[in-house]
Amino acid sequence: TVAQLSSHFRRDSQTAYAFSNMIMSQTATPVRRTEVPGGSEVLDLGPDVAGSGKNEDLYIFTLEHITLKKGQRMVVPVAEYKLKYRDVFILDLPFGPPPEVRHRFNNDQQAKLAQLYHAPKVMHKIRLDNNAKCPLTTAPALILRQGRVIAQGMMTYTAVGASSDLELTTAVDIAVEKLDRETDRIPNAAKWDGYTYARCNLTGTIHLTNRRTETVDLEIRRSVLGHIDSATHKGAIEHLGRHEGEWMTSNGLPFWWHWYNWPHWWYHFNAVGRVTWKYELEPGKSAELEYKWHYFWRQ
Repeated sequence: TVAQLSSHFRRDSQTAYAFSNMIMSQTATPVRRTEVPGGSEVLDLGPDVAGSGKNEDLYIFTLEHITLKKGQRMVVPVAEYKLKYRDVFILDLPFGPPPEVRHRFNNDQQAKLAQLYHAPKVMHKIRLDNNAKCPLTTAPALILRQGRVIAQGMMTYTAVGASSDLELTTAVDIAVEKLDRETDRIPNAAKWDGYTYARCNLTGTIHLTNRRTETVDLEIRRSVLGHIDSATHKGAIEHLGRHEGEWMTSNGLPFWWHWYNWPHWWYHFNAVGRVTWKYELEPGKSAELEYKWHYFWRQ
């Protein structure tokens, strides 16, 4: 058995990358006959991973004195910690295409956008503070309360002293209504490269109602295409650069972005604006968050 397994742990084998914190699909490995080295040759059993601790970007847990007979199965607790957590309710409202772009999409594309932005929902998450001696590694998570399963999620790597969010479910008891409207359009508001551009001014509102029986800590993030001018309730405003930043990466761009051939002047005038609120909403109460922004469009 050792001779058959040793080849899988060689540095040049296809399974050498298995000692990492990423999740792998479990597939059966075909058994192959391997000649056991004879004479004075030493059998290579792969790198020594004994001892628990951090090794570069890996963290290896070692369990000692484990014996398992052929055909037996065993569930072994690797580690157990008591961690502090708190409930957070997160609403993320991504930016959509402006109407000048949206009307160029076909019917199927219009339907996909309508499905994406139709009914925004607040997500209930728990925020874990890792005060243990070991990091929390990436793995599926099963969340129980009073012995009953309430959710399944994915735990991401969390270093010692850091915190991470674990998604539970949609907070159906927190109602959300979002409304954006164009307030006015100023023609000939800017001139560049021989062309004139109109300025489109817009106002958006987010209406929230807490129908739960306890106060909730809300974190709301609204992103728009353009520049945000103001936000109520002490909303934190930031603008992502046109040349760098998370929204210009392959993971930051929405799926519909490449449906339209964006002209060079769009990047010259516009960026991505973002407002973030942290709001404590009591049971039975409502709140209305307002923000104003603008973008430029060539006439």
